Amino acid sequence: MSAEPLAHGSLAGTLGKMAVPARMRSAMLRRSLREHPGPAVAGLVGLLAAAWLIRYALHGDRHTLALLAGAWVLGWIVLPLLLGGGRGRVRPTHLRLEPIGGVPAAMGLLAASAIGIGPAVSLVALAALPVHAARHGAVAVLVTASGAALLWLLGLIGSAIALEVVGHAGGPAGALLTGIVTGTAMGVAGSLWAVFPWVSVLLVEAPDTVVRVMEYVPSGWPLSAVAGPPDRGALKMATLVGIVVLCAAAYIMLVRRVIIAGVPFRPRGTTAVPLPSEPRRTTAASPAGNGRGWRGWLPAATRAVAGRELRAWMRHPLRLQYLAFAVVYGALLAGLPLLSDVDLLLPWAGSLAVLGAAAMSAGLVGLDGTALWLPLTTPGGERAEIRGRAIAWLVLVTPIGVLLAVAGVILAPQVDALAALSTLPALLGAGASVPVWMSLLRVRPVADPRHPTSADNPTDIVSVLVATAGGLLAAAPVLALVVWGPPGVTPLLPLVGLLSGAAALWGGIRLADDRLTRRGTEVLAAAGQRSRPPETVIPLKWDAEWYRENKATAWALGLLTVGWIPVIPQGVMPLAFGIDGGWIVAGHLEGGAHTAVGLAMVALGVAMLLTGLVLWDRRPQRAVVVADRSG
Repeated sequence: MSAEPLAHGSLAGTLGKMAVPARMRSAMLRRSLREHPGPAVAGLVGLLAAAWLIRYALHGDRHTLALLAGAWVLGWIVLPLLLGGGRGRVRPTHLRLEPIGGVPAAMGLLAASAIGIGPAVSLVALAALPVHAARHGAVAVLVTASGAALLWLLGLIGSAIALEVVGHAGGPAGALLTGIVTGTAMGVAGSLWAVFPWVSVLLVEAPDTVVRVMEYVPSGWPLSAVAGPPDRGALKMATLVGIVVLCAAAYIMLVRRVIIAGVPFRPRGTTAVPLPSEPRRTTAASPAGNGRGWRGWLPAATRAVAGRELRAWMRHPLRLQYLAFAVVYGALLAGLPLLSDVDLLLPWAGSLAVLGAAAMSAGLVGLDGTALWLPLTTPGGERAEIRGRAIAWLVLVTPIGVLLAVAGVILAPQVDALAALSTLPALLGAGASVPVWMSLLRVRPVADPRHPTSADNPTDIVSVLVATAGGLLAAAPVLALVVWGPPGVTPLLPLVGLLSGAAALWGGIRLADDRLTRRGTEVLAAAGQRSRPPETVIPLKWDAEWYRENKATAWALGLLTVGWIPVIPQGVMPLAFGIDGGWIVAGHLEGGAHTAVGLAMVALGVAMLLTGLVLWDRRPQRAVVVADRSG
């Protein structure tokens, strides 16, 4: 008679254990929203993109909509590997000491992964599928809604598997493989935005090649199930269910391995940064040499930092991954348009790779742990640290950018490459300095600096966007002369690019110097802790007293949230995609006024975002305690 109550008690206990990861994730999300505006800003941008996708679904092409939905799911799986989506995430290793089986643990972890801004925005975006199917009746809406839910589950499970498997790939080989895979995926998806004529044709009606390919892509099956024969539609939906079940089974096996066997998918010890086995030799050519030779114009401390950074780039798994991603991403963005007989972007391969390398370098200080105490305790160490990092980045990235640019010029000799070559020094100058400043401004420490994995990515979306915006701002004078300048100024473009790069390099170094000098102890404390403590608690409701005491923080949050509106809907959308009308100011103008207003909106938004970052840096500082941990 007591068997039934015991069964109910066991079921309740299992459900309670499954709910533990969800409660952990909810607490992490609440803390993240209170401490940093980044997730809210990313959510606002994602909602704008999802709203555009739903708007397109009302009258757009079915195959193109399926392609966009597939690209969204693919981005959901890949982007967390690049932008630190693994941070604040409940993992199987957190449940090792819990008395819970593999299946309940996997279900609880997936429920925890579903809590967040990203999954919610993705669910809104995939609602475009049933919106498009509404023209076929209520049954079609139900079928496509089920398909959208399956695609959402596929993205949720795929993202969790990618973070556990690819995110823990160890050693230089695994890091290079991860960078190449993610760079290829993002390059294929990003090339759609680069080839504007092909995208315009695609948005109107998908070419026959896309129609044939989408028959074999899961994102196209929900819509084709309601538009085609019923028997083939049922087969496609059943196949989609099977794919989701197989992915769920693979994730359960992965979680079971971690929990029962007690080891992760790949031992963390394999990712340790190797130490040099030979004794150090100090020569005239070494960074710590006596200053003779061509390096004599650099101070010894700066040469030492530059040498350390160059060795770190060659040995550190995450840095190798970032570099591989930037090279592959830039090359594919410029080269894939050749499939549509478009070679205009080939000379820009070097510039795109440099811009990607700058974006992926915007959080490297978080990898150092408390090793940052060395420049803080050395006379003039802050100056040497900033300049050494910038010089090392230039020495490493400049040859890559030049080689890709030259290759593009050789492959497309008929394309005028002067603008691309002129923007290269501007992007190099900004890329060497702005990411260093961002690394000090937004420190995101990894769990263990001695054993890093790509799941411990210290870079977030805000840092990436600011580093990218810094490069575009440095290249703006060259691009402005190309678009509006008289023909006589064309020979001056290389000089303008050099001056812009020098100005960006000087400005970024000055900002980084100011940050490390004024708040060095704060940066050190943040880099040495497993999670950054809240510096200014942001209330979730209106508090007049808090506003009076934290005006800089309040204005920073407002500018960082609202600044994206002039950049994307008021600037990028009318200029790049021709979306006009309604509340878009440039849409009510024509010709040069249309372009000028769009560019002015982009400049206004960038200025608002930059001002918000400066104000965020100058918010009230709380006392911090340096963690006793070696980097």
